[in-house]
Amino acid sequence: MFRKENIDRLFEELDLQYKDDPDNEQLHRDAHLGIAYFDAGSGIPESIDRRVVDLIQKHKPEPK
Repeated sequence: MFRKENIDRLFEELDLQYKDDPDNEQLHRDAHLGIAYFDAGSGIPESIDRRVVDLIQKHKPEPK
């Protein structure tokens, strides 16, 4: 399950990389939704932007 620290790092990187991107708002929505899918143990649907999926994979919590 994502912890606050993981989420903060993910969104910090998202902001740094895509702050001026016209898709920025949609990327943030996708990130929230993608994290919810991840935490629920579901696969992340293909409708989630690939850039967001990559960040989720990068910042996901370490297994216990």
